[in-house]
Amino acid sequence: MQRLTFHRYLERYVRSLSHFKTNNIYKLVKEVPNNLRIREPLLLYAYSFDKVDRLLKASVNCSECSEYTNLTDKYSWSELLRLLEENDTRLGILYRKVYKSYISRRNMPDTENDVRRLIHKKSRELQVNKGVSNYRLYTDLNLNHGNVNAYLKHGDISKVKKETAENILNYLKAL
Repeated sequence: MQRLTFHRYLERYVRSLSHFKTNNIYKLVKEVPNNLRIREPLLLYAYSFDKVDRLLKASVNCSECSEYTNLTDKYSWSELLRLLEENDTRLGILYRKVYKSYISRRNMPDTENDVRRLIHKKSRELQVNKGVSNYRLYTDLNLNHGNVNAYLKHGDISKVKKETAENILNYLKAL
């Protein structure tokens, strides 16, 4: 699976915030007065897709979008990205929040894998201490034998979902 880019994240995020599920700059600017959550992501989206001129033209009569001109005069896209990466306070908290949300979303698979590794370690400790066989685990929990064996014996965390790993751990704790 490809790693999420800021570019693609912004495209999806703006569309998900839009009441009309669109990426059309003109429609999005019309939405801003009634949907202020879209204001900051919209500017970052326009920068990312090289649509700043279109955004500025569309937002001429939008008082909620007045900061767009100021920011676009001050920063290029590369400078803006650098400030976001550095969590610079010159950018408003809402712009930094969009970037932090992206980082969190981008790193989610790694975080989930770390959690599954920790659950595996704790499960193995409990399994050994309580003398529970793999057979008993996958029979009692009605799980796939091959996947549970690969997970427990070899530590292959890709063989079970996080929820399944949690179920195994909870089962072992309950014994």
